[in-house]
Amino acid sequence: MTETKNRTLLNIARARLVTHQAGQVRTCLDALNDGQLWWRANEESNAIGNLVMHLCGSTRFYIGHGVGNNGYQRNRDAEFAEQGPVAKEELQAHFDSTMVEADRVLAAFDAVRMDETTDITGNEMTFGELILNQLLHFTAHTGQIVFATKLIQAGVIHEVWKTTPLE
Repeated sequence: MTETKNRTLLNIARARLVTHQAGQVRTCLDALNDGQLWWRANEESNAIGNLVMHLCGSTRFYIGHGVGNNGYQRNRDAEFAEQGPVAKEELQAHFDSTMVEADRVLAAFDAVRMDETTDITGNEMTFGELILNQLLHFTAHTGQIVFATKLIQAGVIHEVWKTTPLE
């Protein structure tokens, strides 16, 4: 890719991750109480709180560490083992600080490096792949969070994907 195309792709990925998708997650967090955030449909399902913790862990690892080389040590199992309730305000603060870090890392990343390969996360891939993989992963879990929020609290959010800014 050319530098201009790389910069465009990086800007789109950054806006989608830290503004659009994160905005949808924040809308859901705002709509629910502590008990609702930690409700599970069954023992094999994840609570919204777990999904938010998982998004924080994966974003700090793949964007913060993988792209920004911040040295983050991830404990993926702990993201799902938490039974809660971690207080809503604490969960929101953790999520917000994660998004601030991701925004800072992606804003500072040199788009010329998108085609460079790295193995910092344990798998060799380009920085572009690393960023896009995290965006897709984040998007999938955001959809789960939105769906679960609609199930738990009918009518509380409506067409959140349309009302959340793209940039």
